[in-house]
Amino acid sequence: MGEKELIRGKSSPGYETFFIIMIVIGALILFGGGIVPKIGVIISVLGFFLLVFSVIMSIYVSNCELIVTNKRVYGRAAFGKRVDLPVDSISAVSLSSFFNGIAVSTSSGKIAFLSIKNSRDIQKVISELLIERQSKEKPTTTATIKQEIPQSNADELEKFKNLLDKGVITQEEFDAKKKQLLGL
Repeated sequence: MGEKELIRGKSSPGYETFFIIMIVIGALILFGGGIVPKIGVIISVLGFFLLVFSVIMSIYVSNCELIVTNKRVYGRAAFGKRVDLPVDSISAVSLSSFFNGIAVSTSSGKIAFLSIKNSRDIQKVISELLIERQSKEKPTTTATIKQEIPQSNADELEKFKNLLDKGVITQEEFDAKKKQLLGL
């Protein structure tokens, strides 16, 4: 069976605009902080951190894309990191409240895809793939293994003695079996 695209993550509009506005505000605070004499340095430092944070987050969020097929999940995660995960390697999927994202977990760790508009739909599709995989892995029938425990000679003699006492076998049959079990 060939690979079939099931869903494609669409970039959430608005985050890039939000971070551009934050960059402008950070720059204005950074360069306007000198106007206020006593607290100007503190305001400038805050403006600098807002500017740097906004630039980093803009780069972090803007490059994410996600494609889910019947065989793999691939695309670009945070900072444009290329990702290609076979469905068999995925252990869990969850929604991330951080910038409308989705997190895909493997034994190697968790990979976040942020700013994905249809993250709930993608989470549902990946969950269905994982459930389908689990149902295929479960055996449809169970085999019962019967193991006979070997009995000791004393157990065998006791069994034949009970048969003798109940009159099921004769004394001669018991004596013959006793000699056979004891190797006489």
